[in-house]
Amino acid sequence: MSADSLFTRLAPVLNVSDLAAEREFYEKLGLPVIYEGEEYPDFIAFGTDTIHFGIQQATSDNDPPSVLTWQIAVSDIDAAVDRCKAAGLQYELEVNQPTPTWKYRRLLLQTPSGYRLALEGESE
Repeated sequence: MSADSLFTRLAPVLNVSDLAAEREFYEKLGLPVIYEGEEYPDFIAFGTDTIHFGIQQATSDNDPPSVLTWQIAVSDIDAAVDRCKAAGLQYELEVNQPTPTWKYRRLLLQTPSGYRLALEGESE
């Protein structure tokens, strides 16, 4: 069996300091909850056709910014800006041009547990 057929999806789980605040943050971004159950009361999964990830209550303190930059590609960076504004989420808009023919924008946010979240737009 090849790796292409064996591995079907990346579904990371973030350990968070405030489960309720993190849930509210991702819901404000428009990511739907796809699992929440009594079997795992300290775990919530979010997902779309292309993105799946979970959050769970951390059992100890961690240093999120030094561990991970959480990057999610978006199809329309201007729509992501509008969503953040409407939800009252603070962000920084970054413009990157690593080469003369490659330019893209991304929104930098911080989640309630301190993770750095980058919403990266398509090449412009």
